[in-house]
Amino acid sequence: MRHQALATIGDRALFILGAALVLCSGMDAQTVARATGVTGRALILSGNGTPAITLAPGYELGPGDRLDTHGGGRIVIELTDGSMVIVQPESVIVIKDFRAAASLRELFEITLGSVRVKINHFGGRPNPYRINSPTASIAVRGTDFSVTVNRLGDTQVLVYEGSVEVTSLADPAQSVVIEAGRGVLLVPGQGFQLFNVPSAREIAEQNRGSGAAGTDTHGGQGDERTWDSPRNIASIYEQYIAGLSEIGQAPFLLRYNAFPESHLDSLENPAYATGFKAAEGRIVFLPSLNGSGGLDENPTPPGLSSFSPLNYSAATQFSMFVPLANSFVIGGSVTGSKIGEGVQGAPSDLGLSSVLSQSVPARSLQTSGSSTGEFISGSLLVARRFGANTSVGIEVESLRGTGSLASQILSTGQPSGSIERIDSGSSISQNRITAGIERNLPHDQKLGIFYRYSLIDAQDNDTSHTLNNLPEPLDSTRSSGHSSEFGLRLRGPLGRKFFYGLEASRLGLSLSDNLTRSIAVDSQQRDRAQRSSAALGFGYFLNQRTVLSADLAGGVSRAGTGRTETSIGDLLQTGIQNSRFVSANLGVQTKVSSHLFLNASLLAIGQAYDLSQATYPDSLGNTVLITDPFLPLTATGYKLPRRSSDFGAGWRFSNSLFAQYVFSTSYGVDSGGHTFMLRYTFRLHGE
Repeated sequence: MRHQALATIGDRALFILGAALVLCSGMDAQTVARATGVTGRALILSGNGTPAITLAPGYELGPGDRLDTHGGGRIVIELTDGSMVIVQPESVIVIKDFRAAASLRELFEITLGSVRVKINHFGGRPNPYRINSPTASIAVRGTDFSVTVNRLGDTQVLVYEGSVEVTSLADPAQSVVIEAGRGVLLVPGQGFQLFNVPSAREIAEQNRGSGAAGTDTHGGQGDERTWDSPRNIASIYEQYIAGLSEIGQAPFLLRYNAFPESHLDSLENPAYATGFKAAEGRIVFLPSLNGSGGLDENPTPPGLSSFSPLNYSAATQFSMFVPLANSFVIGGSVTGSKIGEGVQGAPSDLGLSSVLSQSVPARSLQTSGSSTGEFISGSLLVARRFGANTSVGIEVESLRGTGSLASQILSTGQPSGSIERIDSGSSISQNRITAGIERNLPHDQKLGIFYRYSLIDAQDNDTSHTLNNLPEPLDSTRSSGHSSEFGLRLRGPLGRKFFYGLEASRLGLSLSDNLTRSIAVDSQQRDRAQRSSAALGFGYFLNQRTVLSADLAGGVSRAGTGRTETSIGDLLQTGIQNSRFVSANLGVQTKVSSHLFLNASLLAIGQAYDLSQATYPDSLGNTVLITDPFLPLTATGYKLPRRSSDFGAGWRFSNSLFAQYVFSTSYGVDSGGHTFMLRYTFRLHGE
C-alpha cells in the first residue's frame, strides 16, 4: 500500500517534530508558513503564475499558493506562531493572506480532501484564524481539528480539542459552535448534521474490545481515496451490485395491490398457481430508455430495484403454468435482462474540482464512464390444492448475473496532462427456495403467505487500474451470505365494484465480506440489514370502461456494518443507516375504444434517513473510510423524486396480445423515461 510505511510515523510524531523546530528557531517578526515536511509526491502552483513544481521541504509558502497532494503526498506546514497544518493525500488547498492583521486571519481554503489543523496560543495570546471550504467558513481559536471536503462540496469538521464556529456560506445566518468531541457535516441544501467524535481513549478501548459497535459518528478522519476515483462517475454501478443483494437503499414501493395478476402473483407465491384451470403461457418484452418505467406489470430485472436510475434496460420474460391431474399445477419462468448507464462531460457537470496528479483549471478535465449488467434467471414450481379452500406450493429459482464498469478521468492541464482509468467486473449467483400457502376465506377473500430463503455469492474485482498508463494496485470485494423474506397478501371485494388489497413483507440480509483496498489494510466486514414494508390498495370500477386505483405504502429499513482488520481482528469501522418512506399512488385507466386504452398515475413519496459511521486506526495508525459495494452506506442514500407520474397509451390487438407505451416523468428532477411493453398470452386448451 502506497506510503503506509511513511504514514506510520503518524500525525503525532509530525506535530512533536514541528513544535521542537518552532522552539529552536524562535518567533519571526511576522508569521511565516513553511513546508517543513513533505512525503510522497506533492505539487505547488505558485500564486505568481509560474508553472507547477514538486514541493520540497523548507519551501516558504505565500498567499495564492495552491498545494495538491493527489500524487499520494503528505505535507506538514508550520507557522512561526506555533500552529501547524497537515495536508493529507488526495487534497487541494489554497494558501490565503494570513499575514494581514485582522480580527480573523484567513489561513487557507480547502477545495478537496482532508487536513488536520492545530492552532496554538503562543505566550498566552490567541492567534485567531479562519478556514474556508466550498460550503462553510470555519473560525478557530486555539484548537485541534480536521476538515474534510468531498467532490460534491460536502464539508465535515471534527473537533478534538478546543472549539470552532462553522458558518454556512450559502446562508450566513446558519452558524454552529462545535466543542471538543463533536463534529458537523454540512451538505448543500440540507443544513448541519451534528454527531459525536470518538476520543483517543474510546478508540483504544474499542480496539481492545471484542468488536462491539463503536462510538456513533458521521464519517471518519483520515483519507478517503474513493472520492477521487473515476469509479464514482458511473454511479449506477454501486446501485446495480447493491441491488444484487436484494436490499438496495431505494424504498420498496408497492402499487396496484387491489388487483390480482395471475402470472406475477404465482411467481411470488407459488400457491397461487392452482388458480390456473388451463395451460397458459405468457411472453413479455420490456425495453426502457432514460428511466426504469412505471408499469404496474413491469417485470423488474432480477435483483434490481424498479426505480434505479438507468439509461437503458431491456427485459424479456417467459412464464408457463400447466394444470395436471389430482389438483396439481406445475410452472415456471425464464427471465433475461440487460441494464446500463453511461456518462460523459466536464467536471463542472459532475461536481468534480481537481485532477489526480496536479492542479489545473476545472474546465480542463474530461470524464467518461459506463456500466452494464446482464442477468438470467429461471424458476420451477409445483402447487397442489387441498379441498376447496387451501393450496400450497414450492418454487426453486436460480439467478446468475455479471456486470462491468469502464471509467476514466482525463486532464489536459499544464504543464502535463494525466489520465486515470479503471475497469472492473462483478458477478452474482443466487439460489433461493420459496414456500407458500393460499387460503380462501369467507366473502371471496383470499389470503396468501410465503417464506423465501436465498443463498448469495458475489464478487467485485478491478481488472485494470492505471494512472498515466502505469499500473496501480487493484481493489476487490468477495461477499457471501443469505437472505430470508416473509410476506403476506390479502385481497377481496368490498362491494360489486369496489375491491381492496393488503400486502406486507419483511426481508433480512446477512453478508460476510473480504475487502482488499490499495489504500488500506486487508479487512473483513459483516453486513446486516432488515427491511419492512406494508401497503393498502383500493380499486373502483367507475363504469365498464374506467377503473380507478389508490395505494398507500410505507416502510423502514436498517443496515449496519462492522469492519475489522484481517490480520489482528481490531475494529476499523462501524456504520448504521436507518431509512423510512411513505408513498401514495393514484391511478386511472380508461378504454377509449375496443382497441385503444389510456392510463395515468401520480406517485408521491416522502423519505427520511440518518447515517452514522465511525473509523478507528489500523495497525499502521491510519484511519480510512471504506465503502462496501454490495451494501453501501452513503450520506445521501438513494433519494427518489418526491413525485412522479406515468402517462401511457396502449393498443389491444386481441384478447391475447397488446402493446403499451408509457412516459414517466419526475417533473424536472430528471429527463424522464420511455418504456414500451409488448405482452402476448396464449392458452393451449380450455376447460
